[in-house]
Amino acid sequence: MKSVAFVTTCKSRLHHIKQTLPPIVAQAPDEIVVVDYGCPDKSGDWIEDHYPTVKVVRVNDDEDFCVARARNIGVAATSSEWICFIDADILITPGWLDWLRQNLHPSFHFRSIQSDRTKGSDTWGTVLCTRQAFARSGGYDEVFRGWGGEDNDFHSRLQLAGYSEAQFPAEYLQAIEHDDKERYAHYSIKSKLHSRIINKFYRVAKLQIMALNNLNPDIPLDLRKQIRNEITSALRDWNPDDTREYPDVSLTFNSTGWLPPPYRMKNQVTLTLSIEKQDESSF
Repeated sequence: MKSVAFVTTCKSRLHHIKQTLPPIVAQAPDEIVVVDYGCPDKSGDWIEDHYPTVKVVRVNDDEDFCVARARNIGVAATSSEWICFIDADILITPGWLDWLRQNLHPSFHFRSIQSDRTKGSDTWGTVLCTRQAFARSGGYDEVFRGWGGEDNDFHSRLQLAGYSEAQFPAEYLQAIEHDDKERYAHYSIKSKLHSRIINKFYRVAKLQIMALNNLNPDIPLDLRKQIRNEITSALRDWNPDDTREYPDVSLTFNSTGWLPPPYRMKNQVTLTLSIEKQDESSF
């Protein structure tokens, strides 16, 4: 039987954990790990008092919330063959773990799909992959900050590592509704739109570097940090405000390639990312 670990991350989400953790425990996966990322509400303490079989990992060195880092830390605390990343505000229904154990295949990673074959945006962060796939993809990119982007980035690198996407029925999941103020409480950028644009620019820049280096996803951490800092700096003051001039971000990348000795090829590419506003009729 396939061993499955559930990894949940949280910061100030005890009220959600109280609703979502019991159904996970009831289905008895092989491991459950909750990463208490400096929770002011002491989520980890409550979990240890009420569910001693759940492993709590605490992170206390970051005032913000970095979901990518939290998920990587959670994985490090598991040993199961399969890892299920599930947010603190996602309820699961009976039978989901049975479905997973019967249908998971190590050549794929799994995300949710609804009965009409559309993807469930509220549950899109729930993903399953093998431990091997996680390692080969490099895990989550901890340079991502703020809301959005890290899921799609991880998904893209899983595919590049050779693990195609498969789906599980979204009907097994239900997202707890809550407002954006709660969602961004521990992010330095409080605007969903602003955060999505910054992280989208960062993702595109990463893909360009990968293309320049034969689709190699292993981009040095210092370079990734530099790229996102430049993008954030260029876009921070705009904060999307249509009364201001739309910013451009120009990034220059260098690489070398093979040529017959004694030569080698040098590449230099300048990527310019810009913003334009669409006419509402084109949405």
